[in-house]
Amino acid sequence: MENDVIRFEGLVKYFDGRCVLDDIDLKIPRSCIYGLLGRNGAGKTTLIRILLGLEEPTRGQALIFGTSGRDLTARQKHSIGYVAEGHHLIGYYTPYKLMATCRAMCGKWDMATFNKLQELFNIPMGRKIKQLSTGMRAQLNLAIALAMDPELLILDDPTLGLDTIVRRQFLELAIEVIQKEGRTILFSSHILGDVERISDRIGVLVCGRLVVDCELEELKRRIRKFRVIFAETPPDDLYLTEIIRAERHGRELHLTAANWNAQKHKIIETFRPESVVEVPMSLEDIFVECTSTANGNTLTE
Repeated sequence: MENDVIRFEGLVKYFDGRCVLDDIDLKIPRSCIYGLLGRNGAGKTTLIRILLGLEEPTRGQALIFGTSGRDLTARQKHSIGYVAEGHHLIGYYTPYKLMATCRAMCGKWDMATFNKLQELFNIPMGRKIKQLSTGMRAQLNLAIALAMDPELLILDDPTLGLDTIVRRQFLELAIEVIQKEGRTILFSSHILGDVERISDRIGVLVCGRLVVDCELEELKRRIRKFRVIFAETPPDDLYLTEIIRAERHGRELHLTAANWNAQKHKIIETFRPESVVEVPMSLEDIFVECTSTANGNTLTE
């Protein structure tokens, strides 16, 4: 059995002469919870649509279970749960009819999971879907995807339209689902705290390029931020490599760098700063640092 559930190889996509995905190479192994991050327009949804065979790549390939998304068998498709941004469902169906249709088409169906989520979210099964709020359609979409008991779960901004309480409930359920043996999840979200909470590996897209691809804890270890205070104005150049961002504030230099090590610390010490204090960073802080400037650095394993 192939260990990589998802694989992108030299993937390139152009829209109207504009490159939106630039030479993406990425492997997502079985049982991985992969958080895909990027600003609006970075290429996240396009990457997912190509993976599922809903868009054609310009060059390269995207594989699920070793097969192109365009060539998946019915059995392979039944092993994939997909929650798309916007939660566009069949408007004239009722939730009950949509559930029954999906249940009949699906190779396996966990009715207990669906009933649990339907009760938790209080989904009105007899109303037309077009009459439901965006948040309620999102809840129905999530319930159906999880009831399929998929081997691969693809979540493209799944909590969009959910209030804080329901979003937290979903994440708790997602963590429970994730713990099932063999489950692989590709999770794209604008809410970085959600990604940080459930993901064990992180990818960051910037202008169509994958600039980060590593385990979450490795990312936190390798990207560091420091507040360096000098007796006078900070020097113009510290002669350090892999600088992500450097900002001067009077006598202070706020420095963010990739692959921090003892040698870089010693170089800073040669400039005799009064103090060097590390600034704790959340995933959101790291994301802002990595995407706010076109620094050209990449961080992959």
